[in-house]
Amino acid sequence: MPIKTWPDRLHAAFWQWGWLLPTVLPLAQIGGRALYTVLVGLYALWGLPCLWQRRQRLDRMTTGLYLALLGAMLISIPGSIDPTGGLRVWGQFAAQTLTLLLMQAAVREFPANLDRLLNALALLGAITLAGLYLLLPYDWLEISGQPFDPSSQLREDNLPFLLPFLLYWLWRQGDFRWRLAAMTGLTVAVIAYVVISEGRAALLGLMVGLMVFYKRVLDWRLRWVAPLAALALIVSITAHIEPFQKSQLTSDHPLDAFTTGRSILWRQVLAQPPDRPWLGVGIGNEAYATNVLSFTIGGQPVQVKHLHNFLLDAWYETGVIGLSLWLTLIGAVLIRLARSWRQLSVGDRQRAGVLLAAALALMTAGLLSFSYTSRQMACYLFLCLGGLGGIMPPTTADTGQDRR
Repeated sequence: MPIKTWPDRLHAAFWQWGWLLPTVLPLAQIGGRALYTVLVGLYALWGLPCLWQRRQRLDRMTTGLYLALLGAMLISIPGSIDPTGGLRVWGQFAAQTLTLLLMQAAVREFPANLDRLLNALALLGAITLAGLYLLLPYDWLEISGQPFDPSSQLREDNLPFLLPFLLYWLWRQGDFRWRLAAMTGLTVAVIAYVVISEGRAALLGLMVGLMVFYKRVLDWRLRWVAPLAALALIVSITAHIEPFQKSQLTSDHPLDAFTTGRSILWRQVLAQPPDRPWLGVGIGNEAYATNVLSFTIGGQPVQVKHLHNFLLDAWYETGVIGLSLWLTLIGAVLIRLARSWRQLSVGDRQRAGVLLAAALALMTAGLLSFSYTSRQMACYLFLCLGGLGGIMPPTTADTGQDRR
């Protein structure tokens, strides 16, 4: 094989199946951080050169906002306490968020790729859920020799993101009664794992994702969807109420008890904003703000690594500029989706509804849990936004992007 054909073959292989590599990442997280990091690095190094050939497929406004966001995060690094660490975190963020552009380009290149994406996420999501349940006895029965601590040992964070894809795959299969029963059983299995893991942020994100899925994908009426979601939330809390009753907090502070002290963090950071309001303390440098990240619960000192709210984390590390660009990028995709919703076919509306449900589930959980540089917010959220950008009609400013 002539050496000169290698780049073309690599590019063809990427657009044939390599662009689907992020669908493996939730499963890879079970294998550990190293495996996830290797796969993300491979995806970025392989996909970035290929993206240049498909740059005409990208939405100009979304691409411009994304590049501006990366630029704002980059200029926050000079003057920070740890510029080297900040640059490393920035590189990891940039590699993961490439899903925004690569998914958009792949879906616009071949619209059938959107179904491939949804099917791959459903398949890998099912394997991930099965793997989590297979590992549950290992932790629960303390086979590892460690005391069972569900909040730290169980990995429920990705389930609100994966559930809409699993439900959508089931909805397209078989008889109505069979698939409805299967969807109900799957939902119960996911909720049960989240409840056992004491993942309150994941539980809230799960309910929001379910509401959006049943409303936007199955077109159920909101007056039925909202009470069902509320009932499921109440039953879930009642079945395992201990995480919601923190004895180390007095009854005088119910909000602090419910959020496990997160509301204390939020009050502290609002009272002590970053010294550089426009640029923040620098990406990856929030951990040095011990005055904000330290607090006391029931007389016991607590030290955390971030603010457990992706918006506050983005604001504190990248300032007003970074947070504004974050919100503008997300808002631009969602507003454009709302405006083009009626132009989409019924099938495309359902596909868009699946991605929307997954994205809103992540953002809801991120308000209580994830940092903006986490895997969930940097990789999976941008994957959803990229898929939504690819399914929507091109803007008038774009050229040569007609869907085939």
